[in-house]
Amino acid sequence: MKQDDTAVKEPYDQKTSDRLYGLLGKHINAAYEQHMEIERLQTHVHVVFSLSDAGSLKVALSKVGKHQQSRVLAFNNWFSVGPIAELDTSEGQQRRQSWLMNHVQDDYFFDSINRDHQIAQLMKELKAIPEHKTVVIWCADNAHDQTGLRFALYLLKDRKQPIRIVNVTKVSQELGFHQKGGGTPYAQALIDRDNYVEIVRDYAEGFPLDSETRKRYEGEWIELAGQNHWLRLWEAGELRGCEEDKLDPLIIQSVTDLQGMHGAGDYVHAGEVMARVLEVSRQRISISFITYRILRLTSDGVLTFKGIPGFPHQYSLRLSNT
Repeated sequence: MKQDDTAVKEPYDQKTSDRLYGLLGKHINAAYEQHMEIERLQTHVHVVFSLSDAGSLKVALSKVGKHQQSRVLAFNNWFSVGPIAELDTSEGQQRRQSWLMNHVQDDYFFDSINRDHQIAQLMKELKAIPEHKTVVIWCADNAHDQTGLRFALYLLKDRKQPIRIVNVTKVSQELGFHQKGGGTPYAQALIDRDNYVEIVRDYAEGFPLDSETRKRYEGEWIELAGQNHWLRLWEAGELRGCEEDKLDPLIIQSVTDLQGMHGAGDYVHAGEVMARVLEVSRQRISISFITYRILRLTSDGVLTFKGIPGFPHQYSLRLSNT
């Protein structure tokens, strides 16, 4: 009886298996066809330099009816801080990762968990963009974006078709857009939402870079990467490599000013200090880097803290001589 039962079940199991494999094959084919259709519809590749900027751009592209034709590639590195020498090589990337791990652990962590947006992966995707697709790089007048812009152009140096740029700071100036509190936005995130959608609607094609400008930017990347600086700032309309302690006087002055507001000798919240440094400097650098410099100033005896250092919301600062 057992043998007969087995003989009955075998054809049934084989049929079930064949049917499942058939369904799986149809699913794979459907997924592939859908992917190819999406690829066919995507005529534009937009490049940005943060995941938050990528999210904002995707939303705006959808609102203006340009979602289907657009693909957004986003780097997830703070290009204004850390070593960038030989960043197009695995050795250079490893050196940068080592520096991030030892100096700005939060930046290292967020880079590590977002593998799809790491430099090596983005390099492959940029170089694989077909010539018939339009490449648009979005940036603003800050060291992070401008360093990323030059790196992206260096990676795309063999591309024959023109590369287009949208500098949202310059577009905002032309349109008279201001950020909250006044001043022209120096970062994409500082642009009013409705104004940003208007920029994406009217300027999503970007402005083509001529060959001479492309070569100049590529050369500036090589020069900048060779300087071996750990900090880059945007000053007087130029990208400049700086010593890592360049912002230390501003950090100290921010603590002093906030102590004056709260009361001489009082501790001031570290988060307030960081917000003030960013507001006054109008630079786009990571909170982790400011934290790193604050900890250096405390280890040097310039600042005193109470609480848990490394977590901006959990510790406070004051000048050591107050």
